[in-house]
Amino acid sequence: MAGVTREDKVLGLLLGTALGDALGASFEGRHAVTARTVDAVERADGTLVHTDDTALTMVLAEHLAARDHAGLDEDVLAGEFAAAWQKEPWRGYGPGAAQVFELIGRGMPWQRAAVSLFGGAGSYGNGGAMRVAPVAAVGTGPHHVAELGRRTASITHAHEDGQHGAEVQALAAYLALERESAPRVLDIDQFRHDLTRVVRCRAWHEKLDRVSELVRTGADPRHAAHSLGNDVTALGSVPMAVMSFVSNPDDPVAAIRYAIGGGGDTDTIGAMAGALAGARNGASTLPEHLVARLEVGDHAREVAGKLATAGHRGG
Repeated sequence: MAGVTREDKVLGLLLGTALGDALGASFEGRHAVTARTVDAVERADGTLVHTDDTALTMVLAEHLAARDHAGLDEDVLAGEFAAAWQKEPWRGYGPGAAQVFELIGRGMPWQRAAVSLFGGAGSYGNGGAMRVAPVAAVGTGPHHVAELGRRTASITHAHEDGQHGAEVQALAAYLALERESAPRVLDIDQFRHDLTRVVRCRAWHEKLDRVSELVRTGADPRHAAHSLGNDVTALGSVPMAVMSFVSNPDDPVAAIRYAIGGGGDTDTIGAMAGALAGARNGASTLPEHLVARLEVGDHAREVAGKLATAGHRGG
């Protein structure tokens, strides 16, 4: 949208996350989701309740917005993540995250807590990627944003795939926020190229190359999910979120619906796709009747204003 402000784009990133999360939460674990069932959730009147995806995204956003030039502090952020889990453990946290946050809450350094999972290998899930988008607002460039994404993920995800997922999602959010604004046509091949330049891993390059191929053939959500994955792993979900965005770059709700339509981990994939499309298009493009139902709407507006002005100081 021409003339959209940076603050509106940052708010779009946060509200897009919450909207994708809350709409997708009703369908988590389904093999596939029909448009009719999503329509029913959109038409309802009740509050759109978010999960841990949005809860931790907001913790990270607040952390970055409040620290002025001090920037990211993993030790402080780990405690803030653990406190959020302790306050609302019912938000849908996975068992691995709950274990890490419990250990951190008991005083264990996050470095040790993160490697306590999977026999010391650490988690390769999508928990680091689902919450990472706010770093796009404070990073000074692609490599710095990827670094921040990796650092925030490492608190809970010691495995390189968990960290690569956060790098990809963080950089995609940065490109959407800082470089890719409607009505400019999104160059999908350039977008993919920018992601692969920073994330140097063959498995991730292959998945992102597949995204470009699927977009060119007009793949529907079920086909895309079958090809890219729709599970709780980083490698099996972040590419689907990117696919959902680049297939619908100018329509956040369509991007979210595409993500949900693929089934599987619908709340997290929806949240990641919503963050990207919301960052590109801004909060003003999100339907008012849906935004009004979000639990986190007022808080997101407050944080977005601070986070937008925090941009480019990094840390």
